[in-house]
Amino acid sequence: MIVEYIMAASVALISVVNLIIRRSKGNLLKLILGIIFASLIFAFMYVPVLKDYLYAYDAVCLIYIVIIAIFMVPKRITKNLTEYDYFELDNAYEDMKNEHEKLRERFLSTISLIDEGIIFYENNFNDVFLSDRAQELFGGDNSLSLKDHAQSVDAGDRSEYLRTIEHLTKRSNQYSLKYRIIRGGQRFWVEEKGNFIDVGSKKSIIATIRPLDPAVFKETSYFDIDSLYEEDKMYPVLKDLISLHKPFVFILFELTNIQEINEKYGRAVGNLMMNDYVKYMKATYQKEISKVFRISGLKFAMIIDDESYYADFHKALVSNGSLIYNIKIQIAGIKDVVKPNFGVIKYSSSRQIDSRELVKLADRCLDEARESSRRNYSIFGE
Repeated sequence: MIVEYIMAASVALISVVNLIIRRSKGNLLKLILGIIFASLIFAFMYVPVLKDYLYAYDAVCLIYIVIIAIFMVPKRITKNLTEYDYFELDNAYEDMKNEHEKLRERFLSTISLIDEGIIFYENNFNDVFLSDRAQELFGGDNSLSLKDHAQSVDAGDRSEYLRTIEHLTKRSNQYSLKYRIIRGGQRFWVEEKGNFIDVGSKKSIIATIRPLDPAVFKETSYFDIDSLYEEDKMYPVLKDLISLHKPFVFILFELTNIQEINEKYGRAVGNLMMNDYVKYMKATYQKEISKVFRISGLKFAMIIDDESYYADFHKALVSNGSLIYNIKIQIAGIKDVVKPNFGVIKYSSSRQIDSRELVKLADRCLDEARESSRRNYSIFGE
């Protein structure tokens, strides 16, 4: 008896669902027919003359359910489309195609305005596409596999390069890498910066690349230290601060082991490490580039007029540790420590001193730091 109740409910339900999914006069008739079929089940259950045919009627109802279910599968969406519908679809497609072409042209035009080359790592990083500028740097094809592209990277830097690319994730999604490329049998330093992009099941990277050898690429000014003001620009800044009676700290620092790094790895690596150290100092203790100066090849000056920055600097200075002295700088597969000496003088309005005397005192402190066997810094008056 339970089977018959289920059968009756199923016949009625599938007829209703069929009408909801596909409204038409034919499906309305099927609904009426389904209700009749469902009602007749009860007749076969309770009318004595019909009871002997109950199972046969169950089979008929089952067949009806199967047939209705088959016809519920939607026919091709285009069956009932009119010519006007096709016209509208065609217009929508053309609009979408034009918009796509406009975006493509804007994107390509933007790339052409950028001095850096652009690298696209597609298809889970397996395929590489180079913009025209990037292709000029690497030579060869502009579309190739990552394996083939990596052959342009110097063997000493290749494993670090591939490890950086392949280990990017949503959480660790940015990178900056310096490495050597081989072109025409010569090696050149480049810097690559990229962002990881995860869309659907495909991972990709978009990166910029620029050369780091102005001797070869004359139009390139890559070092942060190349953009620093020289000594002659420093004195007017000091003079202004003194005239305002504003307290500040004047620091001279010199990088003492760059010559050793040059001998060990080559001048290009020494220049890159020097650049990264100065960049670290500026980013950590003085955001304004107008208050960081290059005095000579390995000697720099910095003015700190923010007490909180000086507190951080002083803490790093007296700790004699990795915050300022033992910073490991990595250039591709090369990692080493840049060693500085510091001469520091604090200016306050109570000190009657001009800018040139201030610099001389800081220079004297730097000399003391050079000669000291105990520490790499000297603070005037301490």
